[in-house]
Amino acid sequence: MPVFEAGVWEMAEVRPLVVVVNDDAAMRDALRFVLRLEGLDVQVYADGEAFLASNDLPRTKCLILKDRLPGLDAFELLQRLQAREAPPPVILLTSAATPALQSRAQAAGVWRVLEKPILDNRLVEAVTTVLAGRHAHKPT
Repeated sequence: MPVFEAGVWEMAEVRPLVVVVNDDAAMRDALRFVLRLEGLDVQVYADGEAFLASNDLPRTKCLILKDRLPGLDAFELLQRLQAREAPPPVILLTSAATPALQSRAQAAGVWRVLEKPILDNRLVEAVTTVLAGRHAHKPT
């Protein structure tokens, strides 16, 4: 089982998988780069359908999801994930974290909402909190 020690994932077997679903290729690449610098296994998808069709869902320990996606939007994807056994904790990225969006995200089971641009370490801190198992409550 992976253990987070002093900012590094010590590998006993398999690194936890973090999945990014974002239709912006530059953002996908940037998030993958930043999270891999943290020693994480990262898989990226341009849309929710591709993620659902993959074999990554059972291994996904944290899902980073853009709020507005083409096709299957973020909240439809969340609804489908909630219908499955043990959906992963979700971090929702948005350009407008309005009270209405916050409320909708909380109702959909989102663990944390982060507003873009993310210029500090909030995303990495949120992901490491999830992966360390300290995400039991929903601070959205």
